[in-house]
Amino acid sequence: MLMNAGKIISDLKILKCQSMIRGWLSRKNNIYLKLKRNNVSKVFSNEFNGYHLICEAPVKEALWEEINKNIVSTFCNVSDEAKGNHKSGKDMQFDKYGISIKSSKIERGKISISSYRLTTICSDKNPGNPEDIVNEIKKRDSSYEYYSILAREELENNSIHYYWLLIPKNTKVFEIKLSNIRPKIGKFGKNKDNQVGWETDNSSIVFSMSSQLWFNFNFESIKKYIIADVIVDNSKKKRLIQKYLIF
Repeated sequence: MLMNAGKIISDLKILKCQSMIRGWLSRKNNIYLKLKRNNVSKVFSNEFNGYHLICEAPVKEALWEEINKNIVSTFCNVSDEAKGNHKSGKDMQFDKYGISIKSSKIERGKISISSYRLTTICSDKNPGNPEDIVNEIKKRDSSYEYYSILAREELENNSIHYYWLLIPKNTKVFEIKLSNIRPKIGKFGKNKDNQVGWETDNSSIVFSMSSQLWFNFNFESIKKYIIADVIVDNSKKKRLIQKYLIF
């Protein structure tokens, strides 16, 4: 009896040790935790404050891709830059992780993210079917593991609040599967009661928009993935110009 008890205790210790090792490896290989650990916030803040000293236009799209590279290269190996020649969805690689880089404006607490076109799978002439659409999305998404998203909230006092989020692609807001995709039906005009695309609770594919995949969801649902944020005074450019004109 005592021998059995000793063996059980020994097995429990081994299992606990294995669990700790798996947890350590998971944290070690998690790019989100790596960036959070290295206090990337200061570099992020410096990049955006520096940009807005001379530029008023909000950071988005290709410019965000370049700034994102500048920030991350301080902490990770950055490779496979897009520059117009990359797999669908993948824009860059941080260490061993494929990254899809996106930007969006927060409006009324909601955010919209554009993705790739699916005209070869579904269109107004050939609506396609859920199975083919889901399989095509899985194939396209196989080139990356994370979304690197820049969300911006334009404030009334000529300031912009930028948020950088690093979100695993399998997060629920990006989930498209056979059980949740359904025909999108027109509600107005000539397309009323006709199929105009496909949709889930958080995404849509509209034939008239080149069957481009869009994600739409509440910003609150992804705030836990924020890596860094900064509020930028967008009037600094004017003050800087005035300073040099005076002197």
